[in-house]
Amino acid sequence: MLWIWIVAGAGLAAAAFIPPGLKQRWKIRNRLMKTAVSAGAILFCLYFFLVELGVLICLPSQGKENLDYIIVLGAAVYGTEPSPVLQKRLETAAAYLKRNQDTVVIVSGGQGPGEDISEAGCMETFLLEEGICKSRIIREEKSETTVENIRFSGSHIQEQEASVGIVSSNFHIFRAVVTARSNGLKHACGIAAPFGGLLLPHYAVREFLTFTFDLISGNLI
Repeated sequence: MLWIWIVAGAGLAAAAFIPPGLKQRWKIRNRLMKTAVSAGAILFCLYFFLVELGVLICLPSQGKENLDYIIVLGAAVYGTEPSPVLQKRLETAAAYLKRNQDTVVIVSGGQGPGEDISEAGCMETFLLEEGICKSRIIREEKSETTVENIRFSGSHIQEQEASVGIVSSNFHIFRAVVTARSNGLKHACGIAAPFGGLLLPHYAVREFLTFTFDLISGNLI
């Protein structure tokens, strides 16, 4: 998602080189319009702050013990091997499943470009190697987005009052849980897999943009 920063940088650079005459022509003289623009900017900043606060608060989410289900959200697979991001999610899921022997896991993710198998298939193999019984694993391998992960996985959950944990990278938990609760999993909670380093702020900003897109698209109603 490097394009986010390229577009932002290009916009700032373009603004710096606007000819003075053009700037004057664009200058807002109407006081009411100035007030509206200022109010809009304040509301946008407040919205950005609230979303990022939600992302920040959810970073250390550990969920609850003895959940009925956990859903592991897919991430990239390199050939047949999990990417580092997916590896962390799977390690987190395996640790939870070993502590909670009655919890059923839904591994969710289709097959994308450069992937020799589906993300769900890769996750199932990993969990089996970790000693998780096959009868506890449900594969959902049609989804391509977080919204589809949640909706398609939710179709495997018949109990309306089921407790569900969403396993994903820490920066992704806020949007994933809001999506789950908006799509009928009203007792959903987050189980955060660790992710850190210099790229964390980048992914936090990306979550704001994707959350906004999902909100506008009606996926978070």
